[in-house]
Amino acid sequence: MDLKHLVKRALRRATEPGPILRTPQTLSSEERQAILSTVKALEPWFHNMNLADGLWTNPKGSPGPDYPSWRWGIVEPMLGSVEGKSCLDIGCSSGFFSLKLKELGARRVLGIDDGEQVHAIEQANFAAKCLRAEVEFRKAQVQHLAEGEESFDLVLFLGVFYHLRHPLLVLESIRKVCGDRLLMQTITTPHRMSSYEACPELPRRDSGLRTPGLNEPDFPLLRFVEGNLDGDVSCWFVPSPEAVLAMLRSCGFKPETMIFPTKHEMLVSARRV
Repeated sequence: MDLKHLVKRALRRATEPGPILRTPQTLSSEERQAILSTVKALEPWFHNMNLADGLWTNPKGSPGPDYPSWRWGIVEPMLGSVEGKSCLDIGCSSGFFSLKLKELGARRVLGIDDGEQVHAIEQANFAAKCLRAEVEFRKAQVQHLAEGEESFDLVLFLGVFYHLRHPLLVLESIRKVCGDRLLMQTITTPHRMSSYEACPELPRRDSGLRTPGLNEPDFPLLRFVEGNLDGDVSCWFVPSPEAVLAMLRSCGFKPETMIFPTKHEMLVSARRV
């Protein structure tokens, strides 16, 4: 089955949570109760994931029991093989995507989060301990990570872009630590939905301040958010899909493939140039 059909199938998945993480099969009643107690103590959880059979971290909270299961169904077909690779998960939150990368055979996985979500790194470390997974989690920003010598074959950058005050600086920092491929998800201005397609290769174009090109529908734009966005005060802008691709190109990436699972988001797979 090709990638296009895999993504289409992922978009049709039921939204009810299923066994999305491989969990240890032998847990005593005391161990299960200890996990339940810690899950309660570390609330709120952003990721709803199973730390044991029938034991979930966020079955009733926001954004809902189907997250991140439904998003993983979209992300996984775009990953390709991660066997033996080093992976960085930027904005890892409770750690679900990092844990899945390790489960798929990644040699090394590092998840980082800047601490905006309360207990995020503590939650991620606890989940890794429950699942007996060797994944490293740190409270850090990618700008600081780029000051070192670390490099990763694959970088996940999901649900972070529009929270940035300085998006181009962060994309440049990501390029410094990305050895090969970046998989990025962001909200966007409204667009048509589609399953999978190649990113357009647009030539560098000159613009004129007084020419109509600035108002063309496909001209890259950012809508600045003053105040809150759907009640979220941490969002700074909403990019058009064209702006996402243009900003990636301007920071040394070559966008290759993209999907539009809803009318207000996109995922892009890009190579480091």
